[in-house]
Amino acid sequence: MIRGRRAVVAAVIVGLVWAAPLVAPLAAQGAAPPGLTLDAFLSRVVATHPVARQAEWTRRQVSAELRAARGGFDPAIVASWDLKRFNGVGYYDEVDARLTVPTPWGVDLKLGWDRAAGQIINPERKTPGAGLLAAGVSVPLGPRLVTDERRTALRQAELAEEAAEADRLGSLARLTQGAAREWGAWAEAEARARIADEGVALAAFRLEAVRRRVETGDAAAIDSVEAVAEWERRRVAALEATAQRTAARLAVAGYLWRTDGAPDSLAAGVAPGEAMAFMVPPGPAAVRRAVETHPAVAQARARFLQADAQRRLSAFSVLPTASVEVSSLAAGTSFGAVPTGGASDYKAAAAVRIPLLARRELGRLAATEARARQLALDRDRIRRDVELTAERARVELDAVTAQVAAQARVVAASEALLAAEQRRFDAGESSLLIVNLRERAVLDERLRAAQLLSRRAAAWGALVAALGAPDLASDVSAARRAR
Repeated sequence: MIRGRRAVVAAVIVGLVWAAPLVAPLAAQGAAPPGLTLDAFLSRVVATHPVARQAEWTRRQVSAELRAARGGFDPAIVASWDLKRFNGVGYYDEVDARLTVPTPWGVDLKLGWDRAAGQIINPERKTPGAGLLAAGVSVPLGPRLVTDERRTALRQAELAEEAAEADRLGSLARLTQGAAREWGAWAEAEARARIADEGVALAAFRLEAVRRRVETGDAAAIDSVEAVAEWERRRVAALEATAQRTAARLAVAGYLWRTDGAPDSLAAGVAPGEAMAFMVPPGPAAVRRAVETHPAVAQARARFLQADAQRRLSAFSVLPTASVEVSSLAAGTSFGAVPTGGASDYKAAAAVRIPLLARRELGRLAATEARARQLALDRDRIRRDVELTAERARVELDAVTAQVAAQARVVAASEALLAAEQRRFDAGESSLLIVNLRERAVLDERLRAAQLLSRRAAAWGALVAALGAPDLASDVSAARRAR
């Protein structure tokens, strides 16, 4: 009667021991702490991290430089007044005012008014008493009608703005890659610590059950030694996992900043949220399209076009240049006084420059051509490197995603083996050592599953950096919400 009661008690204890690993995860899910998902974490990093802010200020700086380059085409008024009196004699009293309106085609519109009076004055400077009004145009002839230093500087500034925007996107992509990697390491460390704590709890529960069975005579004393050794082994693993979790939380906290620019910390109760439900890598065609807009490719293209613009200017500087300026003249201060056609009062000027040896111009042309060819090769190399890197990242994410699914099946199979071994132990056909080994295998497979989830997050970040698309995470998040 007593032996039958002991057998029932032993069966109940064994059943509880087997049920513990199934009940623990469910209890943990019921009391899950608030989660910080990968997409929410990346969105916050991109919005508040100093690297992101620095990239934005760099872009603004280049935009300001572009505005300064456009200032070369701003209208300008230049005025001067020159007066001289000595020993009661008014030598001269000269006023000169000019308005120049540059145009993007190299033609300058000019309007001027000047007045010169006095007892001692250069006759060619003398004007009517109401002053002399001039309205005309300055036109470059030859190659400077196509391009000049002012237009070249503006084009280079526009390309610099494109390069700055590409650099900003590249910085954000690299920041996203690092943040995703650290988030994945944090998720793995949290999972390892949780699995290690569950293992310690299971070992402690089994140790207590085995002690009771040894006390009732239903198990050998060596089983309690095995149970104690397993419990101690798992405690050591739990201590290591706790230290790794603390280090991972600190690494993640390094990416957290407040909107006012002050560093933030990771709240004690925050745990990694669910990773993106689907991190579907783009297909080869999408990768090729992304390569064309990749920040590194855009920067290399902008650098080449800047050098090509300088080469073009140097090529035109070798040719002879000329300019003509013609202005209609009229006395007075009213614009209506300026004749519109058929005027006999005018002034004109012409200038010609012909380089004879052109050694300086030819040297500059050779240097700029060499620079342009170098940057063209660099552009092609970067484009090819980006293509290969993006394809490798896509393949890596695809492979890790498949491994995550396969590892889930391995975990299920290991749990099935543990259940079968537990039934053999109940029937007296197995030992506690074998049960512990089976259970240890289940814990190891769960750890591998956590490691693969971390690798998937890191692979996702690598894909974001390879494609140069820091908003890829938000795009996936939006698509997930739409589904």
